[in-house]
Amino acid sequence: MKLYSYKTAPNVRKIMIYLKEKGVDVPFEIVEIDLMKGEQNNPEFKAINALGKVPVLELDDGTYITESLPIIEYFEELYPVNPLIGDTPQDRAKIRSIERYIDMEVMGTMGIMAQNMMPLYADRFNQSPIVVQYGRGRQAMALDHLNNFIGDRSYVYGDKATLADITLFVTLESAFMVDAQIDPKYENIVRCYETFSKHPSVTM
Repeated sequence: MKLYSYKTAPNVRKIMIYLKEKGVDVPFEIVEIDLMKGEQNNPEFKAINALGKVPVLELDDGTYITESLPIIEYFEELYPVNPLIGDTPQDRAKIRSIERYIDMEVMGTMGIMAQNMMPLYADRFNQSPIVVQYGRGRQAMALDHLNNFIGDRSYVYGDKATLADITLFVTLESAFMVDAQIDPKYENIVRCYETFSKHPSVTM
């Protein structure tokens, strides 16, 4: 197997942290795609993923799996020990639900903001400060909901780390790129982030 990667990309970080939390050693070759140099737009990589995005997992039979969540779901089925998407059908549904919310409403909104404010995207998007302002408002609403959902827990769902915690961690870890560092008023989110940041799995 091969994992097409950019080491610091949040969705690549999500996979690597997930595997460390699982405690499994997956025998894949890491192929670095330098996003800063635009290697994701090379014809060779576009033939692998036409969207020009990492991560991509290449299986031994030549099958490609794109996007971090399907890759993680693949490994979760391949290595069922120490499940990080819940132990019961109800837990799996709840963890998937809140993880998707974090990914779409918090990280996804940050992605829209990045496209509209970072020089890296200036030649690819008609950047708009109005969109950035909208993104900040949308993210604030998402964080309000997430903070209330977490309550007094130290992890996003339940009493141990799950995929939802990993997604939250990599999202907040990269928030500085769009000047969206977490406001201390979201004390429940901050608690979860600080708890998970102590896990050895987060080291690069």
